[in-house]
Amino acid sequence: MVRRKKSVMDKDDARRFAIAIVHEETSKLLKIIDEICRRYPPNDDLHFVRYLLRMIVIETKPTVPPNDT
Repeated sequence: MVRRKKSVMDKDDARRFAIAIVHEETSKLLKIIDEICRRYPPNDDLHFVRYLLRMIVIETKPTVPPNDT
């Protein structure tokens, strides 16, 4: 078995990748929960889940780094 000496990604790339995946998957879940809440009201238990998912989507929203030029 051959071991790699270096990781494929550095720590910043790995962090951005993880946040991007969490954002993408959470956004998909949020769309599903939104649809359920619209079609089958009232869903008080799902409103809290929707709130939590929205918070995650907001916190993982991709940001554009400022230009140094």
